[in-house]
Amino acid sequence: MDEQSLFIAAAEIADPAERAKYLDRVCGVDKPLLQRVQNLLDRASNAGSFLEKPAVGHDVTSEFQSEIARPAAVASAKAIEQPGVMIDSYKLIEQIGEGGMGAVWMAQQTDPVKRLVALKLVKAGMDSKSVIARFEAERQALALMDHPNIARVLDGGTTPAGRPYFVMDLVKGLPITKFCDKHRFTPLQRLELFIAVCQAVQHAHQKGIIHRDLKPSNVLVALYDDKPVPKVIDFGLAKATGQQLTDKTLVTGFGAIVGTLEYMSPEQAEFNQLDIDTRSDIYSLGVLLYELLAGSPPFAKGDLEKAGMLEMLRVIREKEPSKPSTKLSTAERLPTLAANRGTEPAKLTKLIRGELDWIVMKALEKDRGRRYETAGGLAEDVHRYMLHEPVHAHPASAAYRLRKFARRHKGPVLAASLLLLVLVVGVVGTTAGFVRAEHQRQIAEQNETKAIAAAAAEKQERQLAQAREAEALALFQFVDEKIIAAARPEGQAGGLGREVTIRKALEVALPEIGPRFANQPLVEARLRFTVGTSFANLGERKIATDQIERSLALRRKHLASDHPDTLACMNNLANCYYAMGRVADATKLQEETLALMKARLGPEDPLTLGAISNLAISYATVGELEKALKLNEETVAIKKSKFGPDDPRTLGTMNNLAGDYRNLGRLDDALKLSTETVERSQKRLGLRNRVTLVCMDTLASIHYTRGEFAEAVKIYDSILPLMKEILGPGHSVTLTNMTALANTYAALGRYGDELKIREETIAKRPKADSDRPDALDDLIQLAELLAVCPDAKIRDPKRAVELATKAVERAPKSEWYLRGLGWAQFRAGAWQDSITALNKSIELRKSGGDSFYWFVLAMDYWHLGDKAAARKRYDQAVEWMAKNKPSDLRVHRFRAEADELMNKKSK
Repeated sequence: MDEQSLFIAAAEIADPAERAKYLDRVCGVDKPLLQRVQNLLDRASNAGSFLEKPAVGHDVTSEFQSEIARPAAVASAKAIEQPGVMIDSYKLIEQIGEGGMGAVWMAQQTDPVKRLVALKLVKAGMDSKSVIARFEAERQALALMDHPNIARVLDGGTTPAGRPYFVMDLVKGLPITKFCDKHRFTPLQRLELFIAVCQAVQHAHQKGIIHRDLKPSNVLVALYDDKPVPKVIDFGLAKATGQQLTDKTLVTGFGAIVGTLEYMSPEQAEFNQLDIDTRSDIYSLGVLLYELLAGSPPFAKGDLEKAGMLEMLRVIREKEPSKPSTKLSTAERLPTLAANRGTEPAKLTKLIRGELDWIVMKALEKDRGRRYETAGGLAEDVHRYMLHEPVHAHPASAAYRLRKFARRHKGPVLAASLLLLVLVVGVVGTTAGFVRAEHQRQIAEQNETKAIAAAAAEKQERQLAQAREAEALALFQFVDEKIIAAARPEGQAGGLGREVTIRKALEVALPEIGPRFANQPLVEARLRFTVGTSFANLGERKIATDQIERSLALRRKHLASDHPDTLACMNNLANCYYAMGRVADATKLQEETLALMKARLGPEDPLTLGAISNLAISYATVGELEKALKLNEETVAIKKSKFGPDDPRTLGTMNNLAGDYRNLGRLDDALKLSTETVERSQKRLGLRNRVTLVCMDTLASIHYTRGEFAEAVKIYDSILPLMKEILGPGHSVTLTNMTALANTYAALGRYGDELKIREETIAKRPKADSDRPDALDDLIQLAELLAVCPDAKIRDPKRAVELATKAVERAPKSEWYLRGLGWAQFRAGAWQDSITALNKSIELRKSGGDSFYWFVLAMDYWHLGDKAAARKRYDQAVEWMAKNKPSDLRVHRFRAEADELMNKKSK
């Protein structure tokens, strides 16, 4: 704290003896600081006129002296602050809060509406230039934001005495920690609230605002329709990152300490805070999560205040806090803390130990570069924990080993190898956690008393920790010897050459997994699961499927059929089946998985709800549109009730449901729901969010299906740059968006733009995906454009044949690819080849031919001199066109070209 802040705090202590004790405690050995504060207090007691300044001289204390009002002026100003006084259309009722510069009143608004509000007013005697500037900065910061978990600014103005005020939503709530304790919220319920707080802070950061004073008293929770809703308040210390919050001078002096000590980030504990960024709020969120789980912050206020000011700041900057589970296990109040969290002491410590420890400690890293980059990233990791997915945080020991591997090994394979290593390390703890949970459950059942069970559990925990360490070491050695070593020159042990790919290294390592872990079946299962997932990400669906199948077999043998690990394996295997086009197999396995999840986890568990969404997608793919619709409608209802309509999980399913309406031709329902989903997502998550972008993509596709191409292209154009930036230019979602945009350009006749985007799509698609159906679709779409584009300047028949041939070689039984090849060969003058390809395509089609085939076949036969066959195909095409697509522009173009050719030749 700086001397002005200390002066303000000390001035509020009436008893001189108590004031002296306070200053001794907070200043400690910093005698110069104590003397400066005492000088301010002395000058304040002898201050004359408000405008009076010394006749000569200019020092720091004179700057502060000019900001101190006379006692009489203070008393006069306070006279207006009492119940019943009107400030504009607001009647003061009761003071409900007070800070260093402002007081907050509950007030009754009388015009234009009657409602209770919170009115924040600069405190009497504190209306200095710097305080007013900071007060107006807070008002402007709140005005920039519009989020359901941030208190809104409703109005503002100045009192007759010239002191500014602003009006906010009245939050009749408790600090988040007290609310959770009062209602005995479980750790999972506390995490739900914490995610909402993170999303609010993320919104503030996106608006360029850093809060700098996040703590329980600034996060109030109230019940709205019986649902707890947190609200972030008090942006009095907010700092702007990208814009000016006020046109008045606003300076935090060099050497000022801003924030609340026990929630302050290490960089805030520096005497120069010029380099504070959003990661400072991430640290404070970590402290808040720590307290929600463990019952107190890592450094308690009382402990900090026992030391002097400099020592307090050193502790915040340098001392590593204990993990939340460690603090709980040594807490005298553990039984009370556990009761407030709706569980037993042993279970509470066990629940927090592991991934929740990791998440908290990552947020509390002293080095801000090692913290979560965003509040949204912290929320996502908490969400991953709640979904039983591997979290991004990991223990420091793993990071240490990764650094050692990085120092020992260099080369092209390093980055990918380390990625795999992170996956392996992350899941070792998860597997051990499940095993530990099963062992401790059995121990608890077998022992007659809780004391015996606790002792046995502690012993078992030590044994399992040793086993886990041995498993981790074995895995590290395996990755080191079989994967990272593959980057060595050929001839060296395990070396495959410096240019070896991660795919090749994994392929070589696969045969070693079984023999290496023959006596550790669950470790083998986990490794196969991880390697299988890696191959799936590389587009190697067949290898991925084989590895996950083998992992599932091991888990079914050594774990229960409904064990979370077994269910996760089943879920991923179904995804592999779906990606391979084995939709029937995927659907069958998804149905089995969903039944087990409902029985084990419950129908409303997040994992269960995710499995329902996957099954709905499979149903839609096989044409079971009504089944998909029913599942998504049920899931939306559950998620709205459980998570709220603005939760990302709810929004994702609402988006899927809008797609179902589109697929069923219910375009008005689709447009209405999709528009609502996009508006909610933009308001809750912001535009720069994956969920929002996917929802906007669906809305654009609905406009496209409705024939509203101008609306569709406007949305596609707006989200593509964001997708490239946030997801990456080669991400599957980005590439799908590019393809949809190209189709929309085609519908609008913007063929030059279509050509450009299709070329870019092919160039950006990863080489590992070159044989995937969507990659082949890219080739054939570009081939068709180059073959039959109305703009002759864009046509390139030779390249069209090359692209279509490549697609057909990889998928020889695709009637679409064969048709595209036939069109390209027609345009290139290979008329007999065109006839062969088109007839083969017609044979493969369940519905037979149509005008798109017959007009081109008619021209092929005409060029070859078989006019009878040409007229026959032409007549078929005209008849089909009249019955089925009388207004289709592309069919009309084919007919016009055939008319011109055949009429010209017949003369």
